[in-house]
Amino acid sequence: MNISKMLLPVVCAAFIAPGLADIPASNVPAPVKAQVQNQFPNAGVIEWDFDHDEDVYEAEFRINGLEYDMKLSADGTVFLIKADIPLQSLSAPVKAAIAKDFPEYALRSAKQITARGTVKYRIDCRSESAAVRKLELYYSPDGRLLSKKIDD
Repeated sequence: MNISKMLLPVVCAAFIAPGLADIPASNVPAPVKAQVQNQFPNAGVIEWDFDHDEDVYEAEFRINGLEYDMKLSADGTVFLIKADIPLQSLSAPVKAAIAKDFPEYALRSAKQITARGTVKYRIDCRSESAAVRKLELYYSPDGRLLSKKIDD
């Protein structure tokens, strides 16, 4: 057997989320499961992970085709919620700011990120004409640009 075929899965596994481990729902503390179900009663199948680096549980699920990710402590405290949102759900100030600041870019997708009670939006944009073709933009709900990241 070719040694490279044997080593490829091992090498790949070493680089894919080394601190993250899939876990069965039976190993997730009750307060964590309850918090997810209370906040998102329509969540479909929930994929559970435990992040050893951050010492948090992660719940990944879909509602109406939109992806949600949550990070919680063992007692059910929510640290982070990332949720896909339809572009039309972005607030008017965010849409206006992007149109003003980045007129040559088309909006591709958006996420609402809530970290410890603070909301911001991540918007992925693309341009066929600009030197930088892809951008990740982070905005506050009031339309203030928080940061931008070149995503080429």
